[in-house]
Amino acid sequence: MSPIFPELSGCLRERPFRLLFIGQGASVLGDAMATIAVAFAVIDVTGSKADLGRVLMARTIPLVILLILGGVIADRLPRRALMLGSDLTRFACQAALAALLFSGNATIAWMMALMAVYGTAEALFRPALSGLTPQTVSAPRLQEAMALLGMTPAVGLATGAVLGGVIVAALQPAGAIALDAATFAVSAVCLVRMDASTRVVATPSTFLSDLREGWTAFRSRSWLVVVSIGETLYSLFVMPAIFVLGPFIADERLGGATAWATIIASFGVGLLAGGLVATRIRPRRPLVVAYLVTLPFPLWLVLLAIGAPLWTLVGPCILAGGVIAVSQALLEPTITRNVPAELRSRASSYRLLGSLSCQPLGFALVGPIAAGIGTSLALWLGAGAALANIALVVGTPSVRAIRSPAENFD
Repeated sequence: MSPIFPELSGCLRERPFRLLFIGQGASVLGDAMATIAVAFAVIDVTGSKADLGRVLMARTIPLVILLILGGVIADRLPRRALMLGSDLTRFACQAALAALLFSGNATIAWMMALMAVYGTAEALFRPALSGLTPQTVSAPRLQEAMALLGMTPAVGLATGAVLGGVIVAALQPAGAIALDAATFAVSAVCLVRMDASTRVVATPSTFLSDLREGWTAFRSRSWLVVVSIGETLYSLFVMPAIFVLGPFIADERLGGATAWATIIASFGVGLLAGGLVATRIRPRRPLVVAYLVTLPFPLWLVLLAIGAPLWTLVGPCILAGGVIAVSQALLEPTITRNVPAELRSRASSYRLLGSLSCQPLGFALVGPIAAGIGTSLALWLGAGAALANIALVVGTPSVRAIRSPAENFD
């Protein structure tokens, strides 16, 4: 490991975190390929924006319904075991989808069914990961560990998107989805080898009392509530604009799967650069800085909306990825440090429920909205929602009151 970033090297010397990092890196690599492959699989099957929205909606509905349950389970049962089961389930889903595509038997109904099972497994994985990560690394290295985990999407997007574009062009979407299945197997192996000391022993309590405790931990922190509300704007307007409209624009006028892979890979390069920068940042007001740095993010959506050529999108996409990486590296450790360890998974599940609650609706409506007001205006709507999120969070007094760890250990 390079001495230029000794903090990152220190994180990776801790075996539990190193295994978690390797496993998540493999999964993110596969997800980057699958992001491109699933979109172009739908384009090949029906060519409908609404159908792509429905497939993505099928994945997010279980997330919304089951995240609270997942948070309670993750605070009561071994988080590593839950993550392992989730990885194996998602491996099976992606392997089955690849087989259907290879055989020519894939339908939108089958794709929606498999994505629903996939989303169910993911609903258990996310809260468990949130609670497990701080247990795999020593407290002084938590921010560096979070920054390094934040860099895994960077490497995954930068390399996986390129691989995904090439594989989709050469082997059709089924090949990329099959490789995504294999990455979940790699993640599962890493979890099996992780030290058993990372498990959580549940305290005697009832399911309803666990729900109430998690809700209290969430709602009593107004800054966390407003962060979740702001993220809901992303779920409703920004993410559907990116993941439904983006691939169709790439297919119609930018050059197809390879063009969309270039955009995703550029975003990944920015995530990587931003993750490296984030290890050195120690602002006094971490939540305020975490949101203000994202002001340039909507630029690439605006360029996409006005019909800019592919080469003009690369730089803004790199910038967008960079500011998101810095933002996440500040946001996640701040949340972790301000929520007790025994409540983190439940509080995280309420936060994720808020941020994901409108995503199925967004995916369902983005096709009809684009048909009604035009694709360009739908992209402008997404850019405006991103800016509204920043204004909402930064304008909240309790957000501005959160201080860096040296000043506030709440």
